[in-house]
Parts: sequence; structure tokens; C-alpha cells
Amino acid sequence: MTSVTVREIMTLGALRGTYVLGGASGLDRVVSGVNVMEVPDIEDFVKRGELLLTTAYPVRERPERLVELVPELAARGLAALAIKPMRYLEELPPRLVEVADSLGFPVLVMPDTTSFNEVIGAVLAVVLAEYGAEPGGAEVIRERLTGVALAGGGLEEIARTLAGALDRDVRIVDEDAVVLGSGAVEPGVDAGEPWEFAITVAGTRRGRILVGGRDEPSLGQRRLIRQSCFAAGMHIAQAIAGIELDRRLRGLFLEELVSGPHLDEMFVRQRSRLFGWDFTTPHAVLLARCAAELADGQVAAVTTRVLGSEALVWSRGREVVAIVPQAALDRSAIREGVLDDPADRWRRELAEVAQCPVVVAVGPIAREPGALADSHAGARESLRIAEGASREVVWHEDLAVERLLLSVPRAALDKFVDDAIGPLLRHDAEHSGDLCRTLEEFLGVGNGAEAARRLYIHYNTMKHRIARIADLTGADLHDPRTRLTLSLALEMRKVR
Repeated sequence: MTSVTVREIMTLGALRGTYVLGGASGLDRVVSGVNVMEVPDIEDFVKRGELLLTTAYPVRERPERLVELVPELAARGLAALAIKPMRYLEELPPRLVEVADSLGFPVLVMPDTTSFNEVIGAVLAVVLAEYGAEPGGAEVIRERLTGVALAGGGLEEIARTLAGALDRDVRIVDEDAVVLGSGAVEPGVDAGEPWEFAITVAGTRRGRILVGGRDEPSLGQRRLIRQSCFAAGMHIAQAIAGIELDRRLRGLFLEELVSGPHLDEMFVRQRSRLFGWDFTTPHAVLLARCAAELADGQVAAVTTRVLGSEALVWSRGREVVAIVPQAALDRSAIREGVLDDPADRWRRELAEVAQCPVVVAVGPIAREPGALADSHAGARESLRIAEGASREVVWHEDLAVERLLLSVPRAALDKFVDDAIGPLLRHDAEHSGDLCRTLEEFLGVGNGAEAARRLYIHYNTMKHRIARIADLTGADLHDPRTRLTLSLALEMRKVR
């Protein structure tokens, strides 16, 4: 693997028009990789020697964060910071140049037309390439192999190019032996077990190049094969970087969409279309909280199976967020028994995968993209109520009473509960009793015999408990207003 400096990287065609804003004394820093900043706390995700690319989107609300980042990035040994600022920042912080110069940390400014994908590919091509003396014909082939990877020709074309140069059958396979590209010569030329050469990216095996032929490849052929391994590794690294960048940008946009404040409607519609999402129809946000963390792949598979392929889902550690079309959450069909509650099915399947309890809350329907933040806030509030009330699945639209109670000041809530059922709470605490639950069942069904059946106790025991409740509270359980007061107090006890 060769060493290349920031000064040399700036000569690449992909960085044409890039200039040094500050820190020119550090242009001889060695570049060993490339990364993209899509979060403001990027310092936790970078490695020594990386060229860090950014549009400054994560710090657009607080541009001075760039000034704070430079010392942190320099201390971590990064090679340079390259900014494409004109899309999200009108101007860069004035102190950025001063801090960069004092640290000798290069801060580069790229033209707005610069493609991050092209920069990543070009930098990886230089970093991964192995330079050395080559015969004339081999040098041409080597350059062609690198050019194939840079031009996006893919593993199939790399395999065909190498097969033509070696006059041997060539296959490029992944670690599971799945063929990713192949090149064949005339039948009968190759035979026997293939010669294997590893394809590595950042020290990790990503596949193999299998070269046919009875005779062991010569030294000159091996150099071409190694160059092919580098070209294939560069192609795979670029693909991985592109996939990871796309995943992170999607996740960042979705987080902004649901976390508020409301984004500009036109911006949301344009960005959504770029990702292939349609928020022109009503959606709702679902939140699931698990006792253990779930992998993104597990979450995606379960969500697609239960909530449909149009549902968008991502993980936040032990929390899972999903944006689901209203059509997949048809309450009328659920009430009529035509459709199982999809939120409950989602909860059950997540719990099965995670092997732990899961609580799910469904936010209010968002009629337009900007309202998804309100749906998320409603789901968050509903999740808190569900956990307080020991419920596994709740819908925001079913929690009007609970939300009303939450609007009451805590002191007033506590006093109301204590005045209404305080004696019952103290009795249960002192005697390990069950009077509160008994009262809740009695008020819920309005029938002592049915309440006794649900509590699995004898009817005489039920009558004794009701009498004890009346004695402790002094309440007339036949009075409608008293019954309402007691029901509210029992609900408040859960909410608080």
C-alpha cells in the first residue's frame, strides 16, 4: 500500500478546483483513507489519516462548530477536512482559517459540483494501488484495471480484462463462493484447481480471485493478479462506502423529519423523492422500545413482513422507529375483525427476534410530511403512558383521557389521587393487599359477580372486599359521580 499526501490528493481530477482555505503547512500529511461527515459529532467515527469530506449540512444551524472541530480532528491525526459549503452555508466562519493555520491542519474548499462518490473512488484508487516497475504491456493492463474500477465498470469487466491478459479463466467470488464476475478463454485451455488470491479491504477479506491453469502463475502474472485484487478491492470499498453513506444520509433525514422542528414542505418532498419515498399520502410514526438492542437487518425484515414494503424503519439502540402508511393501519378493519392489529403483530415479532419484552406506541396520523414530527411526539407521549400503565400496545387516538390527566400539574394530580384512593393505596402497601385492583375490576365491569370471576376469587370474597373499600374510602359505590372519581384516580395512579 502506498503513501500519498494531501498535496498529492489535490491533484486528482475528482478534486479539480479545490483550494486550500487554511493550514497549508500541513499539506504533506499522509492520507490513508476517506470518510464523510453526516453527523455533528463526527470525531467519534473517524480514524487517523482520513480525508474527511462534508457539505457542512450537519452544522448548518451552528457553523462555528466547524471551528471547534478542527482541533479535535487534528488531535485525532486526520489528514485534512474538505468542505463543499455553498449548498448549506452562505459563508464559512472567519476563525476557521486562523485555527487551521495555527495547527497546520489543511482545510480545503471544494467546488459545489464536486461528487463525493468520485472523490472516494479516486482517493481509494491511489491509497490501494501498489506502484512498481512493470513491463510495458503489463503497465497498460494495470492502468486499464484501475480505470475500469474508477469508471464503475465493475467486477465483471475486471475479471474479463485479467482473463484476456493472462489467457486463463478468471472468476471473482465473495467469501461465500458466489460468483461476482468472470472471464473465460477458449474451452480446454484451463484445467485443474484454480489458484486463489485474496481481495482485502481495510484488512478484511471481501472475496477472492480464482485463476485457472495447471501451471502456477508467473511473477509477472502475479503482479497483474495483485493489481486486479487492488482494483476489485477498490470497487468493493467504493460500493461499501456508497451504501453506508446512503444509509446514513437516509437515517439522518428521517431523524430530522420526525424529531422536529417542522421542515420546509418543499424540501421534504424533494428530498423524499430522491430517496424514492412518497409522503403525499397519510402516514403515522410507530415507536417500539425493547429491553435489548436489535440489529438493523432484523428490524427491517420484521417490519417489511408485518407492516409492508413501504414502511420505513430504523433503530436507535433499544428503540425502533417506523413510518408507516395509514393504509397499513386501518383501524376500522381492525375493529371489525377483518385485520389483526398490525402494531401488536409488530410488537410480537420484534419480541420474538429480540427475545425480550417490547412495548409499541402508534402516533396520530400525519396528513402531510411536516406533521410527522407531531406523530412522533404523540407516539413518544403514548409510549410513556403505555410503560406507566404496563400496557404492551397503545394507539395515541385511544389515550384522550390519559393525555388530559398528564396535563394536570403533578401536585394537583397527587392530591386528587390521595383524596380519592389514598386509604386503599396505604392498605395495599401495608398488608400486601389487592383492593385497588379489585376496585378497578369492579368499576370496569359494573358487576360484582363478573369482577370476582375475572379476579379468580369467590363472590363472597368479592363482597367482603367491596365492603372494605367502602369502609376505608367512605365512598358510595352506587353514586355515578363517585364511581367516575374513583375510576379517574385509579387511572391517574398509573399515569403518574
